[in-house]
Amino acid sequence: MNGETRSNQGYEIIESCTIGNTELVIGHHPKAPNPYVCWYCKGGDNYYWGCYCNTLEAAREKLNERYQSECQMPYNQQHDKKAKQHDGRER
Repeated sequence: MNGETRSNQGYEIIESCTIGNTELVIGHHPKAPNPYVCWYCKGGDNYYWGCYCNTLEAAREKLNERYQSECQMPYNQQHDKKAKQHDGRER
């Protein structure tokens, strides 16, 4: 993040990561019944599909799970345009 504080629904965004065009964030609100949340985010301010958690560890697990899922999506996979032989050399 670039130093500016972001928040949504009273949750301060404390961690984020990006894969492709998808940003995943963790928010913290110390007075909420579930003080941590993992959201998808578009455009830096459109938060959706929140998974609310009681601990930071649980929110990080959810973020990791979502990240791994996004890695499997065809739109996030890097395709090497050069064909490779079985020994790994480029043709």
